[in-house]
Amino acid sequence: MEPVAAAEAEATDPLAYLPAHLLDEILGRVDLCDAVRISTLSRAWRRRWESVPELYLSFPDGTPPCAVDRVLLLYTAPRISGFDCEVDEESAYHLDHWLIVLSRRSVESISIRVYLENFQPERFPLLHSSIFSCAHLVSLHLELCVIPPIPVGFAGFPVLEELYLSRVEFPDPHAMDMEAPFQAIIRRSPLLRVLSLDRLYCRALDNVIESPNLHSLTLCSQHDDDWCFGELPCLQNATILVLRYMQFGYDLGGFLAGLSQVRELTFLTPVNNYVDIGTLATFYNLKSLELSMCFTTIDPILVMFSLLRSSPNLEKLKMEVEEPEMVVDCDYLNTKWTDGMCANLQIVEIISDPIHRWLPISFMKLVLSKASLLRTLSVDVCLGSQDDPLNELLTCKRASAQAQILFELFFLTVTTVFLIGFLGVSEFVCLWFLLSFT
Repeated sequence: MEPVAAAEAEATDPLAYLPAHLLDEILGRVDLCDAVRISTLSRAWRRRWESVPELYLSFPDGTPPCAVDRVLLLYTAPRISGFDCEVDEESAYHLDHWLIVLSRRSVESISIRVYLENFQPERFPLLHSSIFSCAHLVSLHLELCVIPPIPVGFAGFPVLEELYLSRVEFPDPHAMDMEAPFQAIIRRSPLLRVLSLDRLYCRALDNVIESPNLHSLTLCSQHDDDWCFGELPCLQNATILVLRYMQFGYDLGGFLAGLSQVRELTFLTPVNNYVDIGTLATFYNLKSLELSMCFTTIDPILVMFSLLRSSPNLEKLKMEVEEPEMVVDCDYLNTKWTDGMCANLQIVEIISDPIHRWLPISFMKLVLSKASLLRTLSVDVCLGSQDDPLNELLTCKRASAQAQILFELFFLTVTTVFLIGFLGVSEFVCLWFLLSFT
C-alpha cells in the first residue's frame, strides 16, 4: 500500500493497525457473542474471531442449532477453550455432530444441558462416543443425558479437573458385560479436583467414589445405598444430600467414615429411628459443619451429638431446623454433652423452620452454657415481646464471656419512630428506599 493511501486508511480505520497479537488477546478474553461484536468495529477485523486461538464458544439459551453448526464450521482455530450450549429434546440429535467436531479440536471445557418439557429418563438423549476422545478436557458439565458405553481402549481424561453431572444416566455394566462407566471415568481422571453428582442413574451395584486428588465433593442422591467412599486423601469439603429417609439398619457411621478427613462438611440428610449410628470416626480436620436437623425424634439428635463429639476442632456450626417441635428436654440434652465437646466452637448459626419460625431454644441454651470459646450465636428471627422464648437466651448462663447473641434486625429506633411521625409512613418508606440504594 502506498504511504499516502496507508495514512488515509489509518485515519478512517485506526483500529486496523492494532497488532494482531493484541487483538487476539482481547478476543480471547471475551465470550463468543462479544468476540463477534468486537470484530465488527473494524473492516480488517471482520472475520478475525474465526481464527482466534482458544476462543470460548458460549451460546445463549435458545440459540438455534443451525447457528451452532455455522459457528463450528467457520471457527478454524485448532483449539477451543470451551463449548457451552443448551439444547431441547427435538434438537438433541445435533449433539452427535458437535461432539465429533469438538473431539478433533482439543476442547478444554464442555457444558451441555438438555431441556426436556416432560422429565422422563427414557427420553434422555444418548451422547456420541466421541465424548471419550476429548483427551484435553479440563472441565466437563453434563445435564439430562445418557453416557455411552465405555469404548475399548479408553485412556481416560488425563487433565480433567472438574466434573459436574446432573440427572445423567449410565448404562448397566452387568447387562453389557463391561466395566462400570462411572468408575472408569473417575479412576482414569487422575487430576480430578471437583466432583458434583446430582441424582445420577447408575445401575452398578457398588458406586465407589475414589480419587487421589479430589478436593471438593457434592453428592445429591435419592437413596442412601447408592454410593460409598474409597480412598479420598485430599478431600477438603463435602456436601451430602440424600433425599429419602435412610433404610432400616443403614450403617451411617461406615458411610461417614469415608469423609473423616474433610475440613468442611454439609450433611443435609433426613435421619429416621432405624439407622445404625455405631461409632463414628474422628473428624480431626473438621472446622465447619452444616446440618439439617429434626428434633421430633431421638435418632437425629443422637447423630448430631455423635458428630459434635467426633469433631474436636470444630469452629463453626450451622443448623437448619426442619420441624417445630422438641421431643426431649434440657435435662436429656445435658446428659448427651460430654467433657471436651465443642471445645473450639466459635460460631453457631441457627436457621428456623421455614413455616413456623421455630427454634430449638433448649439446645441453644445448652451451647451457650458449655461452649467456652463461643463468639456468636445467630438466629434468623427477630426478638419479639417480653413473653418471647428467645428472651431466655439473653439471661441464661454463658460459658464464654465473649459470646454474643445476634437476632435478625427488625426493630424501630427512636429516630425511625420520629421520622415516621414527621413524614408519614408512605414518605418514610420512599426515603428508606432512596437511602438503601445510594
